[in-house]
Amino acid sequence: MYSRGSIYMFALVSALIISAGCRTNDELKLDERDRFSPGGRISYEIYPGLDRRRQGALIDLVTRPSGQEGEKAVTARSAGIQPTIAIVGEIAHVEGSDRQQVQAGRQVELDVVIVGPATVKLNADNLRASLAARGGVRFFDVLSLEAILGLRIDKTEVRLRGNGLSGTDEDVRAGLLLGARATVRPIPQFDLYVQYTESLMDHFAGFGGLGITTSELQAGIDLNLTRNIAIFAGYRWWTYEEQSLASGSDWDIDIRGPTAGASLKF
Repeated sequence: MYSRGSIYMFALVSALIISAGCRTNDELKLDERDRFSPGGRISYEIYPGLDRRRQGALIDLVTRPSGQEGEKAVTARSAGIQPTIAIVGEIAHVEGSDRQQVQAGRQVELDVVIVGPATVKLNADNLRASLAARGGVRFFDVLSLEAILGLRIDKTEVRLRGNGLSGTDEDVRAGLLLGARATVRPIPQFDLYVQYTESLMDHFAGFGGLGITTSELQAGIDLNLTRNIAIFAGYRWWTYEEQSLASGSDWDIDIRGPTAGASLKF
């Protein structure tokens, strides 16, 4: 007959053996600063239209404003308080890399399983584009407060390397885009802006075993070369969170740094 103590000891040893063979996937975290993110924007202002904005782009400083003879220039006072509606397209790119320690008894997974202890190298490359309606209210052509609603298409590639193994995953997804933008135009030559957007995404094919959230915060300045052409510069924060519903590791990516590009306005 086995004693009660022997039974307890057998159960404890069995549990230790089972737990040693069961490793939990760690989340993969990529955090990088000072990565340059180029981009571009194109917008069409449906209402009130560019002709209802104050003249004074940089080219206006060296040439006379165009317009019919006798036409009164738009001033902040004459612009008044107006609703706004515009269609805006935007594209941006960013990439980054990081390293992560995997402790003994833990593992990470992306097509391949890398068991700790190990140092793994992480890479991410993202290209995204959006088309959205942006509307709100503009106060005296100085301050604009607008909401954003549209569609974002996102192409993200993530790579994992360590212990002589490597795994790669690349997907294209679409999601509803929501956000807000505040713009200050103290003088017609430039705009100061802050914009936040967020999108919930999944695979085009439907339920792809992933739940993905992306968010982006931009702060910068538009330098208005002409009424229709501007260049912008600023800082951009981009985050990507992927929750795997299968057995793979979750991803948490945070890349931030300077941004610059061109903006066309019609």
